[in-house]
Amino acid sequence: MTRGRRALRWAARASWHVGLPALAAAAVVCGLVPISPAGAPAPLAAIARWKHSAPVPLAVAFFVAFSLIAHYWTGLGTQRREPRADLALPLERGGAAGARVRSFVYVVAWVAAAVVVAFAGRARLAEAYSVSSASMLPTFQPGDEVLGEKWSYGAGKGRLPSRGDVVAFPSSAVALAMPDVPARLLKRVIGLPGDRIRMQSGMPVINGWLVPSCDVGAYIYPLPDGQGGAFQGRLLVEFIDDRAYLTVHSAPRAFTDEYLVKPGEVFVLGDNRSNSVDSRAYNEGHGGGVPESALEARLQWFVVGTHLDGRSDWTRLLKSVDALGRRLHLEGVDRGALDDAIGKCLGNPPKVTHVPPPGSTSRVGEAPALGGM
Repeated sequence: MTRGRRALRWAARASWHVGLPALAAAAVVCGLVPISPAGAPAPLAAIARWKHSAPVPLAVAFFVAFSLIAHYWTGLGTQRREPRADLALPLERGGAAGARVRSFVYVVAWVAAAVVVAFAGRARLAEAYSVSSASMLPTFQPGDEVLGEKWSYGAGKGRLPSRGDVVAFPSSAVALAMPDVPARLLKRVIGLPGDRIRMQSGMPVINGWLVPSCDVGAYIYPLPDGQGGAFQGRLLVEFIDDRAYLTVHSAPRAFTDEYLVKPGEVFVLGDNRSNSVDSRAYNEGHGGGVPESALEARLQWFVVGTHLDGRSDWTRLLKSVDALGRRLHLEGVDRGALDDAIGKCLGNPPKVTHVPPPGSTSRVGEAPALGGM
């Protein structure tokens, strides 16, 4: 057998035994396993709980199962073919006992490889994060799952995020004196090292410069509590460093200090400015940054959401977080007027969106394009 044919044969085997099982496992875990166990049949509910508590082992289990199925069908096809001199069957190269040993070694090797690849990818490449609160409304809703990429910045990467990035980090990395804090927090980066930040009516003032915004209108988010409740506020488009994203405001959260962002950290806010535990609450309410070394991922792509009735929502699958930040997603509410107002705001942005450098003289409250708050 020539080298070319041998390489082609190995590529075909790799596609059959690795590529297709990996795609099938991803499709099942992401597409068929419900995001919530509520209302799902007992087997699917159990798998949904496993998905939330141990997503990597679940994906590995499906990968191994599909790989074994592929191996089984390959064996059937081999048995049906006539023996050839250049393709000796396993039984002809060592008997039944040798074939069983080789099959066992094959399975163990693929399981080990799948575990290593899954954990290495989760640690260094990407990870799915679940949204557990309303602190990032309207961008993310409770029950959403978002994929974060891990190669941009974090410990040892030597690169800070940009203003407007949405990042994930452990809550243990910041000083929070309150119970029941989620293990992972998802927030938007507002300040970089050297920035002086304070708040004015819920809007950040960076180095004396009020971040421009555009008032879109009244925002109503129906709560999935079955009681007809809703969260209400004002919807604004915020502009910072050529980035635009939606924020929601109701009663301003008290924060009267001015915080100087230290080297190697960032200042973060939730898009729901009135209901977010963020840099304003750290350090016993005096303000605090998130260490660069604690940043785990930059949230890049939307995976799956949850309808108000608990069903999985795939309408935003693989949409970028930047795109989601400029689009309104609401159920049970006529959002036509809000969508039109958002389009007008985005179509007529303020002339200045870049944050002035620390120490510069800036004019607070520059009027944004359309009736800023």
